[in-house]
Amino acid sequence: MEKAKAQLSTLLDRARPGALLARGASVVLSGAPNVGKSSLLNALARMERAIVSATPGTTRDLIEATVDIDGLAVCLTDTAGLRDSADEIEVEGVRRASAAIETADLVLELIDDSDPEDLANRVEPQAGDERAHLFVLNKCDLSGRPFGPAKMSDGRPGVAICATTGQGITSLEQAIKSRLGYVDNGEDLIMARRRHLDALERAMDHLNKAQDHIGIAMELLAEELRLVQQALGEITGEVTVDDLLGQIFSSFCIGK
Repeated sequence: MEKAKAQLSTLLDRARPGALLARGASVVLSGAPNVGKSSLLNALARMERAIVSATPGTTRDLIEATVDIDGLAVCLTDTAGLRDSADEIEVEGVRRASAAIETADLVLELIDDSDPEDLANRVEPQAGDERAHLFVLNKCDLSGRPFGPAKMSDGRPGVAICATTGQGITSLEQAIKSRLGYVDNGEDLIMARRRHLDALERAMDHLNKAQDHIGIAMELLAEELRLVQQALGEITGEVTVDDLLGQIFSSFCIGK
């Protein structure tokens, strides 16, 4: 089992960057109104893609821009500032922002570093979801914090930037790659699809559970090993369940 886990771990390390290369990554900019999300989108896109204003609530809908970070296509999504509002349009914008956050590969949680209240009331990632978040401390030209890699008060990693001047943006791009798990290993990458990654991760999970049953419940151990084999069979083609076929064909573009 340890040998199988080592092999699966190697496959996952090679497949995760390949899957990102194949489909690109979805990165959502989130945070309170007027923390600099639109300015950051423009800074990463190297163009004026979003309207920037000092008036809170300027961004009402999702605004997207695709950027290239060392060969990785990243779809950036600027969202409405998360706050309670009586404005019907802004409420819908916040709803769409929340939906985008739920499906993102990575959420950049923007914080106004010059505002002690915003820094204290930052949004906490859910338990077990730390890799999916990256804290971005903006307006550090006003707060005086050094640009580049930074630490939150509880030790979690962040990046200090100024979106309007571009300071710290290079460090942020490297942090985005790291949090996405993207490492360019050249020809050593496996160009996997998302379903391949899901199958490998399920196989690893069942293998870990199987080890927990050693010497305790051998019938449960055997069942977990059967599920490992089934997950891997979805990749090799030995297992073709209806749900899998539906998932595969849903990604095809079939013309007349």
